[in-house]
Amino acid sequence: MADDTDRSGRIDVHALGLAGGTVWGLGVAFLELTARTDYAERWRLLLEDIYPGYDRTPGDLLSGSLVGFVDGYLACVVFGWLYNRFAD
Repeated sequence: MADDTDRSGRIDVHALGLAGGTVWGLGVAFLELTARTDYAERWRLLLEDIYPGYDRTPGDLLSGSLVGFVDGYLACVVFGWLYNRFAD
């Protein structure tokens, strides 16, 4: 039976990117949903500053979550790549 675990200390950057993108995309969706109740309005305004074109229209829940996923994915891939480079 083959052991598929990587014991070299390297990070799978694609898996890290998917995990980070999912967390950040869901976080953006959560902030948008709570901003509709005025609980997280300031956070939504911060997202408008970070992501150009993001505002309070109904379609922005989906587009903001998608952009958040891509942003989180890319940030975690870069982090994982840098970690692997420094660990070598």
